[in-house]
Amino acid sequence: MSDSLLILGVRVAGCFHFVTLVLACFTPIPPDWEKNLATLPQIHRRFALAQNVSIGAMIAVLGLLSLFFAPTLVGGSPLARAVCGATALFWGGRLCVLPWLGVRPTLTTPWLKLGYGLLLLECATYAVAYTWLALR
Repeated sequence: MSDSLLILGVRVAGCFHFVTLVLACFTPIPPDWEKNLATLPQIHRRFALAQNVSIGAMIAVLGLLSLFFAPTLVGGSPLARAVCGATALFWGGRLCVLPWLGVRPTLTTPWLKLGYGLLLLECATYAVAYTWLALR
């Protein structure tokens, strides 16, 4: 596969990081988020919100790196391999954690079910693709 095609693929992945981030802001999972958080002590509410912000920030950073440094990431320097490995680890971790969260009962519409399936596919694709970039 040519480097120019790989660079395009990494940039497309960078764009999809932001698509994922935007869709996450409009996805009602879990339902009654605010009501459920309100019953928790304030420190637990803050922790849950901080965790979501951290995940969102990480997705944004990985998207920016993929968009603006695609030639470097494809180039295979030790730092590029480390970034690709970290990206693969992040998305592979999400792939493992998402089913554990047990959201399936809350996927009440065909769109939510499709979105969840696409999210799992995205996680798996990124985990494999960025691992390949890290190891090639």
